[in-house]
Amino acid sequence: MRVSEIIVRILEREGITDAFGIPGAGINPVYKYLGLSKIKHYTVRHEEAAVHAADGYYRACGRMAVAMCTSGPGATNFVTGVYTANVDSIPILAITGQAVTAQLGKDAFQCVDIAKICEPVAKATFCVTDASKIVEVMQKAFMLAKSGKPGAVVVDLPLDVQMAEIDFNPDEYQPLPYDNPRPNLADIQKTIAMINEAENPAIIMGGGVILAEAADFCVKFAEMLQIPVITTYMAKGGIPVDHPLNAGHAGIQVGQPVGNKVFTDSDLILGIGCRFTDRHTGNINVYKGNRKFIHINVEPKEIGKIFQPDLGIVADAKYALEALLKVAASEGKVKISSRVASLPQLRTELKRKTDYNCVPIKPQRVYEELNKSFKDNAMFTTGCGLNQIWSGQLQNIDETGLYFPSGGAGTLGFDIPAAFGAKVANPDKHAVAVMGDFGFTFHVQELATSATYGVPIIVVIVNNAFLGLIRQNQKYAYSFEHAVKMEVNQGVMDYVKVAEGFACAAERVFNPEDITGALARAANSKIPYVIDIVCELETDCSMGLAVDSVREFV
Repeated sequence: MRVSEIIVRILEREGITDAFGIPGAGINPVYKYLGLSKIKHYTVRHEEAAVHAADGYYRACGRMAVAMCTSGPGATNFVTGVYTANVDSIPILAITGQAVTAQLGKDAFQCVDIAKICEPVAKATFCVTDASKIVEVMQKAFMLAKSGKPGAVVVDLPLDVQMAEIDFNPDEYQPLPYDNPRPNLADIQKTIAMINEAENPAIIMGGGVILAEAADFCVKFAEMLQIPVITTYMAKGGIPVDHPLNAGHAGIQVGQPVGNKVFTDSDLILGIGCRFTDRHTGNINVYKGNRKFIHINVEPKEIGKIFQPDLGIVADAKYALEALLKVAASEGKVKISSRVASLPQLRTELKRKTDYNCVPIKPQRVYEELNKSFKDNAMFTTGCGLNQIWSGQLQNIDETGLYFPSGGAGTLGFDIPAAFGAKVANPDKHAVAVMGDFGFTFHVQELATSATYGVPIIVVIVNNAFLGLIRQNQKYAYSFEHAVKMEVNQGVMDYVKVAEGFACAAERVFNPEDITGALARAANSKIPYVIDIVCELETDCSMGLAVDSVREFV
């Protein structure tokens, strides 16, 4: 059987039902058999968007999709998407075409070492130069993408390898089995003992808990021992907004006052499936303070990478929480502190203001309207900028599988293709890309993809006619402002016409009372819908350098 056909047959055996990409000369042999398979292929308008779409697809349904493209610039356009998915631990398979093996390293047309280029930003990369190894490589690629700390895997396929013939029986193919690490019982017992000794313990639920499908276990454990739950940005939705133990987000950007207060008042932190990265911790010495830390992560390299915890446990979040629940049921001592009882009131008291009625529209009002309009009937994507930070701070998400940010990379242009992929994966929910006016022009061409395939995503532009996050950084960190003003984005630039040119519907909103109606029209639309919300120009966003000194703006 030809290798190009084998690849498609393996995709089918691995459960792939959807692929995103752009065909080209370097990958056409695979596309021939892709067209004969049951796998649905979506031709995007830019290669990077194919990877973002596969990324959003996984986040929406928990199943892998494939991104495919040709060699050379097609492959290099994959790099940002691969990095974006990998840093957020999203399993995808990126397949690239390549020149024939005899031309590798000889500067042939569209011949670039994409496996080497992606090596630093992917979980694994392969350039298959021996056709007899293709089954082994594909098995390993899928296993690596899904196991341990999930991530993006790149498989590069020279043309002569794609055209080679080898023996293969699709019915005999089996995915490689894997099992993530389980915790040591002694460490679990020590964790419970440390919690019992603490006066004010808190749990940090990280994105790894969501990926392990263990959010319910984490909430149940917190309920059993009556411990506040702080969520990282990547775990947004892991605990219902109004749950009595929900302590919000902690952090210096997408953190919330309630989360930062609960964190700083804690003497023990149990971090599960989190990475203690910079936008969460801020000043690391302030963050560490005199409190003790227990860190549970499936990836051994994450333990002690930022700082050495008092107890590190290498384990899958679900396995760890199952063990914690079992031991806590027999050994845990419930101590309901006064701060636990006051959490709901504290959330109300420290909630940031969103009910502005002024014109120009305050950006915060946009998020209040999003909360009111969609409840839990929408999935949200967001890339980077003040719009993303406000989204993290102000949006209410009650369930997992509804909030998909570019968390580790902060990728402009992630929003629209990721929403497209999410809507393909979960067509019963709205897919809403929340983005800024500058970010809108990154991969705006994917509106055409959405319209072509009849996938009605919603794009909400928080239009402040600035590179808002960069303006704020320049202003407060360096006392200057340059090259960040985009006044044309509220003037001669007409995003309504842009959307209509891509066969979408659109409208521009100037008054806060009109946002609700616009969102309703978008939700009822059968085609992609863009809402350009004209906002106040220089609204600052609450953030800081340390969790105990976040500067609040209104």
